[in-house]
Amino acid sequence: MSDWPQKFLHAFSERHHYDSVSAAHDELTLDDAYDIQHRFVGLRQEPISGYKAALTAPAAQQAMGIDEPIVGVLFSDGDFTDLNPLELHGQALLETEIGFVVATPITAPVTVDNVLGLMSACVPMVEVASPNLATKPNALDLVATNSASYGYLQGGAVSPAAVDDSLAVRLSRANETLLAGTPGEVLGGQLHALVWLVNQAQARGYAIEAGHILMTGSIGGMYPATAGAYSADFGSMGRIEFTVAQT
Repeated sequence: MSDWPQKFLHAFSERHHYDSVSAAHDELTLDDAYDIQHRFVGLRQEPISGYKAALTAPAAQQAMGIDEPIVGVLFSDGDFTDLNPLELHGQALLETEIGFVVATPITAPVTVDNVLGLMSACVPMVEVASPNLATKPNALDLVATNSASYGYLQGGAVSPAAVDDSLAVRLSRANETLLAGTPGEVLGGQLHALVWLVNQAQARGYAIEAGHILMTGSIGGMYPATAGAYSADFGSMGRIEFTVAQT
């Protein structure tokens, strides 16, 4: 399996779909998939801007054949905040999420009692996810190819203490609500989701540095990124307005 990170790098560079490593290796384990992901991320030689939790909803886990969330790496060149319109290559999905900005390097496991003290801010976010797989996705292929990480948009920063699990979050287009949910639906609440992501990213060998963004998981599901003008409403945390261009 040592050649798969290079295969994925080539596919990424050429904007091709990723082949299925799990189909080629039926003995593939989750640890194997994370090892491939880690080496694929390293081969990209791009600045890491943070980490994301994916498959946080039980229904999504069941569909992908796993019983736990997964971790992916965010890259600085995936920050689409200042791009208007978004010109996306290939199929993508939109998700509303909460992100936390790390204040200081984290080198030990965290708990719900101390994790907010390690954050400098939280931000409303829209993830632009793209599995980019040649075959029907499963959890092992998603992990190996970096968990559908593609890009994201950030809203204005607020205090970490401002996060409210009962906040009404909505994604709409042309006054039609596409997604709706609350931050509390993600892994039992944002503090629990943040703790899971910090500890799991460390356990998978990733360094968490000051300034990194930790995106805790989808609120309300996902929606195909078709052309149009969108509004992501996070109530008291503000809005993210953006346009997706036809590609």
